[in-house]
Amino acid sequence: MRLRSVEDRLVAVLAESQGSGVLLTPDLVLTSAHLLSVGCLPNFSGPEAAVIAPGERANPVRCDVVWAGHPSRCDAALLRARHALIPEEGLAPLRWGAIATGQPVQECQVLGFPQVQRYGEDELEAVQIAGTLVPLSGLLRGRSVLRCDHHPPAPRPDGGSPWAGLSGGPLFAGPVLCGIASSDPMGWGHSAIDATPLTSIADDADFAYALEHHWPDAPPFEEIRSSHPEDIAYEERYAKAVKARYSRLEIFGLDDLGTNENSWDLDTAYLSLEARAPRRTADHSEHHPRPETQRVEDLLASRPRTVLRGEAGAGKTTLVWWLASHAVCRTLPAKLSALNGLIPFVVPMRSLAAQGTVTPTPDRLPTIAQLPVEDPPSGWAGRVLESGRALLLVDGLDELPQPDRAPARRWLAELLRLHPGTRCLVTVRPLAVGDSWLESEGFEELLLLPMSDTDIQAFVAAWHQAARLEYERFTDAPYALRQRGRLDSLERDLAQEFRRNATLRDLARTPLLCAVICALHRRRSGLLPRTRWELYSAALAMLLGGRDDYRRIHKPEGITLSVDDGQQLLQRIAVWLVRNGRVELSRAQAVRQLELAMGGLRHVREQGTADQVLTHLLNRSGLLQERATDVIQFIHRTFQDYLAAKEFRDNDSLDELLGHAAEEQWQDVIRLVIGHCGRSEARRVISGLLTAADEASDPEAEWPLRTLAAACAIGSAYVDDELHDAVWGGLKALGPPRDEREIDLLASLGPDVLPSLPEPEGVDDDQAVIVARLLGPLGDSAIPLLRRYGKHSSEKVRSVVANGWRFQHSGRYATEVLAAMRLDDVWLQVYLPEELSELRRLGPVEALFIVHDHSSADLRRGLEGREVRELGLSANAVLRDLDVLRDHPEIESLSIFGCPRLADASALSELASPSLRLTVDNAFVVALATRAEPLPQVTQLALDLLDHSTVNEQILQVFPNLALLRLVVDGSLDLSSLRGAHALQLEALCLAPADEMEILGAEHFGDRLQIIAH
Repeated sequence: MRLRSVEDRLVAVLAESQGSGVLLTPDLVLTSAHLLSVGCLPNFSGPEAAVIAPGERANPVRCDVVWAGHPSRCDAALLRARHALIPEEGLAPLRWGAIATGQPVQECQVLGFPQVQRYGEDELEAVQIAGTLVPLSGLLRGRSVLRCDHHPPAPRPDGGSPWAGLSGGPLFAGPVLCGIASSDPMGWGHSAIDATPLTSIADDADFAYALEHHWPDAPPFEEIRSSHPEDIAYEERYAKAVKARYSRLEIFGLDDLGTNENSWDLDTAYLSLEARAPRRTADHSEHHPRPETQRVEDLLASRPRTVLRGEAGAGKTTLVWWLASHAVCRTLPAKLSALNGLIPFVVPMRSLAAQGTVTPTPDRLPTIAQLPVEDPPSGWAGRVLESGRALLLVDGLDELPQPDRAPARRWLAELLRLHPGTRCLVTVRPLAVGDSWLESEGFEELLLLPMSDTDIQAFVAAWHQAARLEYERFTDAPYALRQRGRLDSLERDLAQEFRRNATLRDLARTPLLCAVICALHRRRSGLLPRTRWELYSAALAMLLGGRDDYRRIHKPEGITLSVDDGQQLLQRIAVWLVRNGRVELSRAQAVRQLELAMGGLRHVREQGTADQVLTHLLNRSGLLQERATDVIQFIHRTFQDYLAAKEFRDNDSLDELLGHAAEEQWQDVIRLVIGHCGRSEARRVISGLLTAADEASDPEAEWPLRTLAAACAIGSAYVDDELHDAVWGGLKALGPPRDEREIDLLASLGPDVLPSLPEPEGVDDDQAVIVARLLGPLGDSAIPLLRRYGKHSSEKVRSVVANGWRFQHSGRYATEVLAAMRLDDVWLQVYLPEELSELRRLGPVEALFIVHDHSSADLRRGLEGREVRELGLSANAVLRDLDVLRDHPEIESLSIFGCPRLADASALSELASPSLRLTVDNAFVVALATRAEPLPQVTQLALDLLDHSTVNEQILQVFPNLALLRLVVDGSLDLSSLRGAHALQLEALCLAPADEMEILGAEHFGDRLQIIAH
């Protein structure tokens, strides 16, 4: 299907007189008010119209008039067609705005169906009138004026305007809608056309109200300073370049592929991971629960500015690429539809550092990533930012040297203050910057979570599917069939091994390491490493030595390197990068490091120059890549740190490492060096870390040093009792973790941290909550301690234990932990189908929150025979009805969020409670308003507005007897749509600080509105 242009939004309007219009959405038309009258179509009374979309349907589509301004003041009307006029697929997104200059704006156009363009038997035909907008000409009348570029048409014989029928036609400045044609001013000989500017229309409160009702996702207004036609052509080329760069992902471990074939379509490769938001947005009130964790895309939808933290290999860059490629192609899912059509500027911070700047000007943004496209028109990036159409993706803030991070923060803050409409995502490792680092700039924080057992199984399936695709290009069908069969068998074996082997699962919690395991399992026919260091060592051996040998490729560049040769050479590059705080280097810098390394590798020198060896490593090793011209880096920073660690150890530079122990950028290298160390060297490293911790000035600096010492002790092959006791005794002396940062530090140690954690009897309730949160992700080994915490008297502690279920094997956790707990006073969250089926093992559970896709039948089976007083349903894209309620008339509280297909709520009438507490989001209200009967039995309602600030007017249509409305908000609140509800009582639970709240329309309610601070 071809990509439709904005001009394809033109429609003909049939009312009292024929006119034109523009599609805002496939079923929403903006046109002129003076075209309308009462009873102008057969069998209808009241204002009405019909619309024809050229090329789609021959017959007019009837429309309802949902708003009309007075022709003398605001000559515009909004029509809603009874069904879509054109398919939405492939339709260019609408941009609209206001002229923000007094200078003439050239290369504008009006489209429509005027009298002068008709042919044959008075048949309609479209016209495209090019001209120049002269903003000051209609200033006093509140009109926009287009001066036509071509010779004006001749007057009609009857004295009427030849432009009759043009009224309502769209006025575009470039691709931006800025008004609709309204009249042919006298005295200009039909060479000028007046238009009603969109600013006049948007200022009408009733129009804004109707738009919020029928098009809540309308794009923001832009300021138009010139039409810049060259921008339009460039944006098409830029979009193709973004798609070419970011729509394919390099997949580690598809090692039999050639260097030009080892990529994977990002739609296949992308694995939706879970993230955790700050707890204040996850725990609103006792009657308004939300899942503590959600898929990262769901969380990003309501956060225009986000700092996303994640460990090395956790999938941060993959998410950035996925967002960029889909935003520019307008193919993001519905929840992220606000990003569709935005212009992504991917800013890899490693590239900024390599280019010698951390404060690029806007004109540099399109060129930082060095996309395969020519330089943009002068000022283009600034115009994109000013229009609010930019999606700024700042990737890898931790890859800047520490001294550069504060200037980078100032640059980003100033850029966003200058362009407040810009959406922005910043990715960073968990401890690279402090908590709330960008909070003052409106950023919210998310933490990418380790892959769950279910995610690991999904990744294994996707990786092997990609591997099977290799054999589609083989003409030898029997060979391809055998290889695909072998991969089927390997996939089954590895999936089973992951289910059986908890240690292996713990190694595979990031997409990177899971891919390494998949590759090694394939290459080694099932023989898998047992530790992280064995995993890296085997991966390096596979890439540096086994790959070409396995494929029987010998001296492809006239050079043969053993595994040790390749590792020695790459170590020199890696250590240079670490010492210089870099993740990229130029070819000349890489050649210089190889020359130094080859000083002791005589047999390598004899085969070629350092430049030739670098070419060989780029082509054959699979570890180095040339991302752009003269920009060389490792395929992943983890391999850089691993090789650098080995060089520090081989070169007896452990003291240099320890001298940087307090610096976050060096800590991963220290964590990895321990696997290369012998007994005395390991003691030297661990003792040095303990000394640094003892000398730390405050606990905030002491925590990362003591957990780093513990990580090294865990990774060391030999630790004597004295050193072991010093490590864990020092860690235990710090006490239980007090915040998210300390929880994450302890969680990074895995199950080995368990002996250092207190028993539930030894801590207060708040500390017990924190320890229980830490225990959940620690795997099977934590179950005995979780069982003890599950018997805690505090409901908050037991809630955390109950919701650690998602990190564990469903059956074992249900049997050994949950079945032994009191659950009748906590919200139990259920994510997986197997968890739903395990509910039968548990005692009374009166409050359930069921997350993700479960069909109506699955819900009824899972809850069969149970008594449920409170039920929540969230993030369910398959649920179409609430029939589960028919089996549970005892439900007193029902919460529904993010269930877009839920259209049948008739089962609500089955609930017997006279004081039913119903909590929903705006999407539920809209769905029921268009697809269901009103629900008069609901008199009290809680409305979740965390993802939306405006109460949808249809709420009173769906719930006609509503007496009390509780609103949960986080920021601004617009009550304008409820101004006619004179008896309605409102309670607003505000999660944001009171001084940050802005409430529109509060004056309509007086003392009927109660503000509750959270």
